[in-house]
Amino acid sequence: MRILLVFVFITSFFSKANAQLQEPTAADTTRLVNMANLQQDGKTMIALTFGQSNAANHGQNPYTPHNAAVYNYYKGKLYAAKDPLFGATGNKGSVWPRLGDMLIDKGLYTKVIFIPIAVGGSEIACWTSGGCSKKLEETLQMLESQHIQLTHIFWHQGETDNLKNTSEALYKEQLAMILQTLRKTQSADLYISIASYHPGATTKPLGVDNVIRKAQQSFINENKAVLQGPDTDTLIHAIHRYDGVHFSDFGMNAFAELWLKAIVNKSEKGLPLK
Repeated sequence: MRILLVFVFITSFFSKANAQLQEPTAADTTRLVNMANLQQDGKTMIALTFGQSNAANHGQNPYTPHNAAVYNYYKGKLYAAKDPLFGATGNKGSVWPRLGDMLIDKGLYTKVIFIPIAVGGSEIACWTSGGCSKKLEETLQMLESQHIQLTHIFWHQGETDNLKNTSEALYKEQLAMILQTLRKTQSADLYISIASYHPGATTKPLGVDNVIRKAQQSFINENKAVLQGPDTDTLIHAIHRYDGVHFSDFGMNAFAELWLKAIVNKSEKGLPLK
């Protein structure tokens, strides 16, 4: 038990130490691409991605897409995507460029644009009244000012609220506040991951919080244009998490496959991909 707690403390400290926001440097001007790529044509995905570290750049290793048409939008500009993505915290890898490659390789989209704003270690309350909330609102305002309409919104969060023992009612209330903020300017489907696993939750079976899971699942069932994303509580073995919390390369590939399946499931039900 003591070894596990020390490990979790070190992992948490490491995550916070590497939670700086990724922003472009002067050298990144070579990655700038034409904003015309944001034009909606039925084959372009424009996705806002947010939540905590597993939606940010805290995966094991950086990844560069092999498709040139995977892009990273940040503060009004568009860049060729590669990890770590601009706009999210962490200095390692993320699931999103991998997903972009999969979507293009499958012929679902010809261009994929990610708008990453996830913050490592953030609890859901941060996205309703904290600094994360301000970040979300500023991003939505910028998109509105540039007349950019999202096609998808991807949420992955729950690990911190597992540790905080957030109630089902409170988690759902805060999800409703986030959805209300989104709907002021954007109508894209919100995909909510089923995510709660944290190895520090030693009093809960396998570190999974069924209260958080139930909150996420019932919110999906009770709201229109809210769909289920990946269930990452199924990816909790050592092969999936390089430090017990964050995804390994193997885990990020599995995570991306689950996102792909969630997106494809919508079209298999006779609904347009957007």
